[in-house]
Amino acid sequence: MIRLIKIEFLKLSKLRAVWILIGLYLAALIGVSLSGKLLLDYLTGKGVEFNGLNPGMIPIYDFNDIWQNLAFIAGYFKIFPGLILIISVSNEFSYQTHRQNIIDGLSRTEFFLSKLSFAGFLAIVSAVFLLLIGLVLGFRYSPVTDFANVTEQMFFIPVHALQFFTYFLFATWLIMVIRKAAITIVLLLLYTVVLEPIAVGLLYSGLFNLPHIADLLPLQAISNLIPMPFGKYALQYTQDFVGTRELITALLWAGLLTGGIFYILRKRDF
Repeated sequence: MIRLIKIEFLKLSKLRAVWILIGLYLAALIGVSLSGKLLLDYLTGKGVEFNGLNPGMIPIYDFNDIWQNLAFIAGYFKIFPGLILIISVSNEFSYQTHRQNIIDGLSRTEFFLSKLSFAGFLAIVSAVFLLLIGLVLGFRYSPVTDFANVTEQMFFIPVHALQFFTYFLFATWLIMVIRKAAITIVLLLLYTVVLEPIAVGLLYSGLFNLPHIADLLPLQAISNLIPMPFGKYALQYTQDFVGTRELITALLWAGLLTGGIFYILRKRDF
């Protein structure tokens, strides 16, 4: 497995676009994570209050809150590493390296596992990075730093990895079907930002009132893994755990997408 990841890394390490996407993802995540405190302090300095509450006192970086907060925010930037998977697969078809790999002795199953492993590797790297951000900000700003509080909701970090991994599978499946990077990128952006959000909004609305159907759509199922956490600061009920139904739905999508990718590789003419 490590050998397959190394092969993928060697293929992509010299591509400027890959490093730009990594830089954009890291910059976006760090920038948004750090700006939360700056924004709250700015509002406090302007005398803004939320129901008599000083914005600077909102504990967005406190253990345990920080893990769910960061994992939820990071979900908005999954498109950047997702594009790396599209570049990885599209280059195989553009430069015929997939055929050369098979000629050199790499089986179709190993080729499939190399893409799967690299998607998992990117998801784990993202989770580790999120963990480091959480530890730095948490120990800097949280008033409680004992082991129990630090780790109580840290399960959102591996859940973040699952969320990203499933999205990467979706991006990989899409490029496997289309094979053209430019078209796939446009469709992925369109579906992620426009088409599915509109469909979810309509299904949740009183017009259709089919929220259970909306929750079965792939990206909505991925998003539901990490509930929106900020309502609790307005004294609203906020789910601070991973629901069993949401977890099963996301895992089913991961399985379906994995099976779809493998089926395409087995049946399509290389």
